[in-house]
Amino acid sequence: MIHGLVVVDKEKGFSSHAVVAQIRRFLKTKRVGHFGTLDPAATGILLIGIGHATRLFNFYVHKEKTYSGIIRFGYATSTFDAEGAPVSEKMEIDLRNIDLLPILAQFTGALLQVPPIFSAKKLKGVPLYKYARKNIAVERKPNQIHIHSLNHRIIDPSALGFEAVTSSGTYIRSLAHDIGQKIGVGAFLEELKRERIGEFDIPRSHRIETIARHVADGRFDKVILPFESLLPEFSKIIVTAGGRRGVTNGVSLSAADVLKIIPAPDTEHFRIFDEEGHFLAIARKDRSMSFRPCIVFPDENS
Repeated sequence: MIHGLVVVDKEKGFSSHAVVAQIRRFLKTKRVGHFGTLDPAATGILLIGIGHATRLFNFYVHKEKTYSGIIRFGYATSTFDAEGAPVSEKMEIDLRNIDLLPILAQFTGALLQVPPIFSAKKLKGVPLYKYARKNIAVERKPNQIHIHSLNHRIIDPSALGFEAVTSSGTYIRSLAHDIGQKIGVGAFLEELKRERIGEFDIPRSHRIETIARHVADGRFDKVILPFESLLPEFSKIIVTAGGRRGVTNGVSLSAADVLKIIPAPDTEHFRIFDEEGHFLAIARKDRSMSFRPCIVFPDENS
């Protein structure tokens, strides 16, 4: 069984689910999942977990992201992007005549953002887009997000290019729509590219055809990051044979179980390894300051 992470450079027109299906087919395994949806019309970074790595979703989905794209002004759409139908009258605008800096400054920092109705955000276990397709009105509660930076350039009188560094949970379509509302002419997201998730950017990614070719040649190492290399920001604990047995059974580590601790920036979570380099679990310190496993990976080496 293969365990690891694939950094995909998704092309336009493919859903995140379709990419997962392709990876499953290439690797002939069902244990594949993505770490955060990317709309079919968008391109760029999509993280795909394989095997044990699928259990790391919560750690990767919360990583900081960088996006670039184009916001088109003049009217709003039903989906907040170019796929939707116009929902307002078209208005003429010349962005060169507007002082954009104070307006865009209102969209940086900590914000409350309402997710678009056509999104995978769930309400009572049902994605919002399913309510939208049935014309069912539902209350969408705002989410707390953080936009760390928002840079821009005017492309033409009604198009604004941008680069945004955001927290997880940020909808760039909503950002485009909200900026249009603030200016008073309506706007939608015309193009979007996810440039980065955490430490993973476009230069470290692979197109689907490249992944297919290397997998067919048996060169998994060319496109799949090893499971043992993931989450290097977590401190690393190497345990004894006794510690290994305890951890794989969900038992907290004692001081005698620990051979070595290799510190890293994140000291809240700890990656647990045995002496042979097998990634056994992720642990956190409990109230007694012991290391208690919170995710244990099935032991395939016993």
